[in-house]
Amino acid sequence: MSDAPHIIYTQRADTTAETELNALAAVYRFILDCHARKKAVEPAPEPDGRDGTKLQGDSADTQIISR
Repeated sequence: MSDAPHIIYTQRADTTAETELNALAAVYRFILDCHARKKAVEPAPEPDGRDGTKLQGDSADTQIISR
């Protein structure tokens, strides 16, 4: 079996189809919300090279900005 996280769905005998569907929808909503929060926290790269990336092309500031 794989070490990757996974979800195993087992239908419960004591619930209705509507309750099962609501529970499944809540699980998917939780997963998508967690993913959205994680993506919102990741910083966007700086367009002017301040994030540590090297500038391409000729520049008088290349030695100052590139790391």
